[in-house]
Amino acid sequence: MKLVTWNCARGFAKKAERIFSGSPDIAVIQECSEKSTEMFVAEGYVGHWAGGDTPNIGMGVFHKADWSLRKLSESTEICPKWVVPFEVTGPVNFTLIAVWACAIKGSRSASYVGQIHKALNESPEWFDESPIVMAGDFNSNAQLDKNRRTENHSSMVNKLRKRGMTSAYHAHYKKEHGVDEVPTFHMYRRAALPYHFDYVFLPLEWQSGMRVEIGTHSDWATQSDHCPVTVDVSLV
Repeated sequence: MKLVTWNCARGFAKKAERIFSGSPDIAVIQECSEKSTEMFVAEGYVGHWAGGDTPNIGMGVFHKADWSLRKLSESTEICPKWVVPFEVTGPVNFTLIAVWACAIKGSRSASYVGQIHKALNESPEWFDESPIVMAGDFNSNAQLDKNRRTENHSSMVNKLRKRGMTSAYHAHYKKEHGVDEVPTFHMYRRAALPYHFDYVFLPLEWQSGMRVEIGTHSDWATQSDHCPVTVDVSLV
């Protein structure tokens, strides 16, 4: 199974060919319009949209025809707006939590990684049965822990570890969070301002034979301030 996540910085319809040319089974795309999720059936993909107050910006989740996705729920609260669970059935069955952690005006506790904590705290049933994959733009890194004494990035990683999950990049390259080396985001699209903000968390037992690829600034800066994260897992 090949899964890719990418914050496309809007205009996905004009950029989608690059993502779909890699033939992912599932793609989680942040800053995606509702219209974009309706455009790619001819390319062999089915799209689902998790939107907000406008159809121009939200999160799109695409999959090939031999997979099936069903949205389990979508919060009607201000937060977490874009931490959305999907039931996935196909060659392997699991629950996909698509993530776009955004700033919430006037709510420091609910912003960015706070959204992830809120979702995990309020939805323990996600972990009751099937394996869990969380993929998306978390806008979070252990380097920012100092800004939040509790419910920060490291405590989120620990919560997921207790649930038997790990970050694909950190497991594959044997890196600690906060010592990431390969960035997924460049502020203002500048190479000199790198951060690792995008993640695919998956079950520990899926690590064997896993491949992880992160796009480079030189290849993707004209498209977005984020680079795609691709995880290819062998589950047969």
